[in-house]
Amino acid sequence: MTEPSPEEAPRGGWGARMLNGALWMIALRWAIRLTGLVSTVILARLLAPRDFGIVAMAMIVVNTLDIFNQTGQKLVLIRLENPTKDHFDSAWTVSFLIGLAIAATILAISPVAEFYFHEPKVEPVMQCLALRAVLGGLENIGTVNFRRDMKFSNFFAYNVYPKLISFTITIALAFILRNYWALVAGILVGQLSLIVLSYVMHPHRPRFTFSKVGEIWSFSIWAFLRTVGYYLNGQVDQIAVGGFGGAALMGRYAVATDVAQSPGREINEPMVAVLYPVMSRLQNDMAALRDCYLKTLGWTAVICAATGVGVALVAPDMQALVLGDKWNGIAPMMIWLAIGGAITGLGTGAYSLFDALNQPKVGARMIWIRLAVLGAVVAPVAFWTKNLIDIAICRALGEALFLPGLFHAVHRVTGITFKQYIETLYRPFLASVAMAGTVIMLNFLVPLPGSYRLAADIILGGSIFLASSWVLWNAAGRPSSPEADIFPVIARICGQLARALAIGQDLPPGTGRDHPESRANLLKYRGTAPPG
Repeated sequence: MTEPSPEEAPRGGWGARMLNGALWMIALRWAIRLTGLVSTVILARLLAPRDFGIVAMAMIVVNTLDIFNQTGQKLVLIRLENPTKDHFDSAWTVSFLIGLAIAATILAISPVAEFYFHEPKVEPVMQCLALRAVLGGLENIGTVNFRRDMKFSNFFAYNVYPKLISFTITIALAFILRNYWALVAGILVGQLSLIVLSYVMHPHRPRFTFSKVGEIWSFSIWAFLRTVGYYLNGQVDQIAVGGFGGAALMGRYAVATDVAQSPGREINEPMVAVLYPVMSRLQNDMAALRDCYLKTLGWTAVICAATGVGVALVAPDMQALVLGDKWNGIAPMMIWLAIGGAITGLGTGAYSLFDALNQPKVGARMIWIRLAVLGAVVAPVAFWTKNLIDIAICRALGEALFLPGLFHAVHRVTGITFKQYIETLYRPFLASVAMAGTVIMLNFLVPLPGSYRLAADIILGGSIFLASSWVLWNAAGRPSSPEADIFPVIARICGQLARALAIGQDLPPGTGRDHPESRANLLKYRGTAPPG
């Protein structure tokens, strides 16, 4: 049940362990998101926007209640140096009882949701999804050790397999039913698969106990308040749309948000998920903790700048190619949602930092301040203009207004200065500006048809972003930053490709990989050719 000591850390220290974990978590999120994206593309052609909207309406209420089961028990187990079996079992007991309470609440308020959303089909969907809350409370709490011990390969399998099962069932039922019940069935099957796998993959067998609830709750109450605020932050604009727009508009806004923000979110959030276990081990070394946070912020800035601005640039062609004609008109929303998602991503690592320093109260307070800012900006415009593009713009504006306050809160607990923030963030920002200017100029000077333009924009935009980053990094004196990790890898790959091409060009016509002369050249390149 315990975390390996620092002496047991792999060669390269916690930095190497964090990198390895980040790669596994990114692979996990992209496996899940690729499955989800393929599912969305297929289902978008099988189902109508109204089907997506019905389930999205129900999930707003269900997920809002489900966050009451996210009371931070797992964060406590990860942070404790030597949690006992009673710690794990107490966390499981609380989770199971909360799951029962959530299910009962969903059943009780499902008629009210029907009146708010003006959609009678929401009520039976919510009643079915109440079972999901009960199943969620039954998961084996022992699987939290996959993160504690940084066994992210196990964590990968534990999360991916249920998604693949859910994907298969959902698509099969969509072909048969051609309505929203395929989505509901897929959600329930995925949750049931997760429970079964949790007991197959980990030997812990939970039992009912309340012996450590008080110790866990003293930390987790603030994590819970933060989780509630975090969820509401993510839903504030969709709640506003659901109040006036109906199922069809709700479905359009939900899909636009998902497609626009997924590329950046599915790289950045896995990396931040690895950050918390690492920071928990560095909590007594403030210098190392600051360095870890700034390095992660630098990676976040590169990811968010490249993907946020990149998606905004290709949104019209992306919408036409990926989603089809029935989703025409969501591209302007995607532009602003992608930019807003990029701004949001810059603040994600701060909350892991607050938790690692045993200051979850600070993180909870900042999340609720963010909710107040977003609500003040989004809600009046939503109910005044009832325009989805205006709502997306206000969402991005609210995130931009909140971010400086979050950075100031980090400064107060760590001493990170304004200069350090600028040094970390300016290069990705300028590189994204160069990328945007070049792509816009290309589209103005060389008008291409849709799919060709999309490919050209992606290739040119990525190349300009990397080239600009390289120039700015060299101009800054090659600091220890994400560029110091990225460009040596790129140089090594390019060098290997160049040498491989050179070997191929030296071969006589008609020779192949298995030809004796080809093998001799390959051995000569590798430095292992026999003498003579």
